[in-house]
Amino acid sequence: MRKVFAILSTLITLYTLKETYYIFTTTDAEIVKQRDQLILVSLSVVIPLIVLSLWLWRPKPKQEAN
Repeated sequence: MRKVFAILSTLITLYTLKETYYIFTTTDAEIVKQRDQLILVSLSVVIPLIVLSLWLWRPKPKQEAN
């Protein structure tokens, strides 16, 4: 189940990275007017998603038998 969540979160993260890149590089007039707000929102979404994806892909720690 963890792998399924990892795949889903990675796909969502890649999509948000693409949209964040678009916000940084576009010359669309409406986006340029609100660029500061959009950058703040996009980074506040993409950074936790990156952390979540990396955490989900990390192997589980092995439990010691007592």
